This record gives sequence, structure tokens and C-alpha cells, in this order.
Amino acid sequence: MLTFIPTPIGNKEDITLRALRLLKELKHLICEDTRTTKKLLQMYEIDYSDKEFFSLTSFTDKGKLAHYANLIRENEIGMLSDAGTPGLSDPGKVLVQICQSEGLKYSILPGANALVPSIVAAGFDTSEFIYIGFLPQKKGRQTALKTMISSDIPTFFYESVHRMGKLIEELHELNFDGKIAIAREVSKLFEEYQTFEFSELWDLYQTGKLVLKGEFVVGVCPK
Repeated sequence: MLTFIPTPIGNKEDITLRALRLLKELKHLICEDTRTTKKLLQMYEIDYSDKEFFSLTSFTDKGKLAHYANLIRENEIGMLSDAGTPGLSDPGKVLVQICQSEGLKYSILPGANALVPSIVAAGFDTSEFIYIGFLPQKKGRQTALKTMISSDIPTFFYESVHRMGKLIEELHELNFDGKIAIAREVSKLFEEYQTFEFSELWDLYQTGKLVLKGEFVVGVCPK
């Protein structure tokens, strides 16, 4: 059986008792980065001298994935990303697909992620919403933006600090006149949630008063 174990994205207290118990008990861990997972275990004073670690990235080959399928079939396995919930905008989703195709049992623990707090903090009507992961950097980006600003429901996505300025300028060029929610540094020391009319956001951006540092989740809500 494979268990997806969420880990903190900022505050180290954002981990469940169940996750801590499994991290102590499980002897086999598949990790986005084994070094990051070992540091996490050290932080919680969990001895890992008897544990076996396996790496999973977007470049993991089919041979290794087949080996992981056999491990899951025969053992209790934990899956961890570098931070947050495995499988949400990271390589973990391929293990879900393997479990489904091979008929293997798997479980997803509830836990830390940046998306859900950002959706709640936006203050939009979220009885329906769209989540698109990361916006395309180049090809398809304009199409994605035009689709979301003409939608009847809010769209949420992650955006890099290096592209936040570009995003604001692109929305301005498209004459967007709805609301935009920006969640910054969720669960970290400088956590901040703000929702603006886009015209207000544009003024702050133009005058250099908008803080564009850290990690972002953006919500776009057309009127």
C-alpha cells in the first residue's frame, strides 16, 4: 500500500499526528528529494537509520517506476514531496496512475498545501472554481489568460515571483476589470492574503507599493 504524506510548506507545526506516526513506522519512503526528506525527519527527531529511501522526479525512468510498483505491491510505502501534498503539481501523480493501472491500494492523507488556504482567503464565491497548476510560461499563456478572464467562475494558479510583474502587465493589456486575489508566502513568516479590484492592484504595481517577493497563489475572478 502507498500512502501520500503531506509535509509542512512553512510552519513546521503544520503536520498531522497521523503523518508523524507513519513517518516513524514506515521503513520505505519514496521522496521527491531524499535529502529534503531526511532533513524533515531530523527536524522531528525521527530516526531513519533503518529506513530505505527512493527518489521520484519527473525524469524517473520506466524501469524505476516498475520497481516502485513492486515495492508498493509488497510493502507499506510512504510518498513525500519536498513540501505540501504529494501529487499536487509535482511528480507524485505518476504513482497514483501506477496504483490505478496496477490495482494497488493507496491512501491520501489530508494536510498542508498552499492552494486551499488561498482559495478560502480570496473571499470569492468558490462553490465552483478552476485550478490550473502553473500558467504556461510561453506557448498557450495568452490563451489561458483570455480564457480565465472570460470565465464565469474564479481561476486559481501558482505563479513564480519572477513572473508576477509580467502577469499583472498582461492582465492590464487584456483590459481585465475583475478582482484578483494574491496569497503570498502561505504558512511562512511573511504570510499575506490580499484581494483587490484589478484597477487598485494596477495602481499599487505602478507606484512600486506592491510587494512582489516570495511564493504566490493567484486567484482571478471576472465580474
